[in-house]
Amino acid sequence: MCADRFHQYVASRLLWLAMAALLMRPLGAAGVTEETFDVIQIGTHAYTNATVTTKAKSYIFIMHAGGMASIKVAQLPPDVRKKLGYADPSAPKEATNGPAVWMKKGIAKLDAPQIKEFRNQIEQNWRNQSTPRLTAMGLIGPKLNWTVLGIVLLICVSVYLFHCYCSMLICRKAGHPPGFLVWVPLLQLLPMLRAAGMSRWWFVAYFVPLLNFVPSILWCFKIAKARGKSLWIGVLLLLPVTNLFAFLYLAFSDGPDSGDDQGPEPKVMSLQAV
Repeated sequence: MCADRFHQYVASRLLWLAMAALLMRPLGAAGVTEETFDVIQIGTHAYTNATVTTKAKSYIFIMHAGGMASIKVAQLPPDVRKKLGYADPSAPKEATNGPAVWMKKGIAKLDAPQIKEFRNQIEQNWRNQSTPRLTAMGLIGPKLNWTVLGIVLLICVSVYLFHCYCSMLICRKAGHPPGFLVWVPLLQLLPMLRAAGMSRWWFVAYFVPLLNFVPSILWCFKIAKARGKSLWIGVLLLLPVTNLFAFLYLAFSDGPDSGDDQGPEPKVMSLQAV
């Protein structure tokens, strides 16, 4: 009697285990080919003669020599995970819904052989037509560097000479002939300071950080006053864009402003008896 009850208990337990295995098996796993491994090492535990009966997204179910077991995919060794077809979790995931991916897929679909041939033909025609023309103009080839360098150097020299010429005019019209120093880089500051009525010691202040702002600001107002111009010309010399026009105005304008020119004193006529 006890033996019958024991057999019924064992049979019911096996039935429940079989039903649990069927419930844990995914619906699409019925036709999956079973994978067999001699040993699956999970940490310190080894499963021998293991047969994978169920492969889910996050776990597998195996039958081994010691019974049945459920193992998480993240715990599997890399070689076992690769053989079972699972992706490596450490590998970077490629975005599939971004704009760049969408554009790349769209271009790949449009990159037909006819389009490739048409694009290559356009590029070849452009090279055949533009290369000889640019070579004849000296814009490409070994002469390119020397041509561009010569043009840039000529422009820089012309701008510098024009600036020196304007500085010379300002000094002359302020009543202080500049001499040859107005054509020498850096040293042209000396005649410009003298034209503004400033001491030559301010020349040293130009090379001191932060202090160099003081003579630059003072010179704008001093040179405007020396040329007989209004205070607004000094303000315009300080602004980034208008300073160029104010500098040219000081160089090419004649005489003081009309507002500052008081003119000769009026003569008083008197009648004298003869």
